Amino acid sequence: MICEIAPAKINLTLEIINKRNDGYHELNSIMQTIDLCDVLTFWENEWIKIIPEYFNLPPEDKLSEFDGSNYLNNNLVYKAASLLKKETGYKGGALIQLRKNIPSASGLGGGSSDAAATLRGLNRLWKLGLSKKDLAEIGSKIGSDISYFIYGGTCFVKGRGEIVIPLKSLPTKWLIIILIPLDIKRKTEKLYSFINSSHYSNGDYTSFFLKKINDWADDNNGNSSDALGSIDDYLVNTFEIVYNKAREFKDWKRYLRKLNISSLHLAGSGPAVYYISDSEIDVKKIMDDNLAGFNGLRKYIARTVP
Repeated sequence: MICEIAPAKINLTLEIINKRNDGYHELNSIMQTIDLCDVLTFWENEWIKIIPEYFNLPPEDKLSEFDGSNYLNNNLVYKAASLLKKETGYKGGALIQLRKNIPSASGLGGGSSDAAATLRGLNRLWKLGLSKKDLAEIGSKIGSDISYFIYGGTCFVKGRGEIVIPLKSLPTKWLIIILIPLDIKRKTEKLYSFINSSHYSNGDYTSFFLKKINDWADDNNGNSSDALGSIDDYLVNTFEIVYNKAREFKDWKRYLRKLNISSLHLAGSGPAVYYISDSEIDVKKIMDDNLAGFNGLRKYIARTVP
């Protein structure tokens, strides 16, 4: 038996540079894993089979491509396992227990992280001996964020997501994740359809933050977060431009600001948003004092992890 943790992520920056000739968009992003996570367990088996379990998810949530009949062959976990088996010529299979805690289609990368954990776990279970680079290359054939999740922590990500450069892990930050209840069918595809050249940037926001991280790591040996200043000063996400045109999303952000929750940032492609702080006490106080009455609103306390 092998276990793997599949952490969620936030995008500290997400800039769309242009549209590539292959139809994908060129991205510059700094990504960070957090301790909201799924857990996958693997056993040897003659064929590939997934058993899903659900924890602390919205009632309407379900696994991506799960049709209610325990048929998960279009799920990213199944695709990752099948592709790894094909690429390596492995003859056996695996029984995979997928314990879901990360909300689906939220911008937190749960599906991609599950796929990456599948590649890591089966690499160990099947004793394949593949490197992280090997696994990231296989993952990039399935989904754009999977390569990042092979590495995790703080990373600079570019291309369509397949180019991952690990960075020194940032000092621990605390977060409140709020899942704004917007149901957007085929969300990522729809969001990208709204992107045009007026939304493109040249990557300067990400480059500036990247320089600050590298300077902090070099000059302070990563021992003090003071050199970084307020992390809020560097955060940017191109998709917020699209979301801010949606009345319901704007209404939710406006309402949350009235509760003295400012500086909310879109998590990846959303609709989850996050508040980030240096202080655990700060986020717990906001959760207890400002959000205590919102029992129907999915919200999580999390922290950044390497």
